[in-house]
Amino acid sequence: GPLPRLVEAAWNLVWSEMAVSAVVKGLEREEKYEYPQFAVREAIVNAICHRDYRIKGRRIEIRMYSDRLEVISPGGLPGFITIENIVDEHFSRNPRIVNGLFQWGYIEELGLGIDRMLEVMQDAGHAPPVFDARPYSFAVTLRNAREKTSAPDWARNTNHRQARALQYIRENGSITNREYRTLCQGVSAETLRLDLVDMVERGILLKVGSKKGTYYILK
Repeated sequence: GPLPRLVEAAWNLVWSEMAVSAVVKGLEREEKYEYPQFAVREAIVNAICHRDYRIKGRRIEIRMYSDRLEVISPGGLPGFITIENIVDEHFSRNPRIVNGLFQWGYIEELGLGIDRMLEVMQDAGHAPPVFDARPYSFAVTLRNAREKTSAPDWARNTNHRQARALQYIRENGSITNREYRTLCQGVSAETLRLDLVDMVERGILLKVGSKKGTYYILK
């Protein structure tokens, strides 16, 4: 069907299934949904914009679980885009579709959707989105937050890989180089090493031990 109708149908279905809680601030009651609205819409719109329409017999899948939402589209990352540069680079597999959705108002600013998705997830106290790129599919996973807390100021100045490392440390107490490589598969070991060095130099992490016994904790 028409693309705007597909976006709206997918969004309305997800919205209707989302858990909602009430938070009282002063004398006002505010409703909080499982996921930031922008993050969900961006994941859906990206799937429609960038899926590989040459792949037959496959469709975009939206899977909702108690702790996460997954949006999976047929086709790997387009052009020169990789997990490593997905935030900084922009490439359209289907430029006419992208332009159409932009003109219809489903894309607010070309090339900045992933950046804002990361920002709104952090601001809402959620773990960063997880991107999984395979030869014939691309998935975005959004994890919900039962208790939403504002991210620390320094968390706003980290890249998406570093944000995932910090979330891992909050959940597990520490992280090793090997664990970080497992967390960010497809990214070079040198890039990940520099990520950790950067956070140590900025006073976010404390390096403990040496050589193979090295691990990192929050400072």
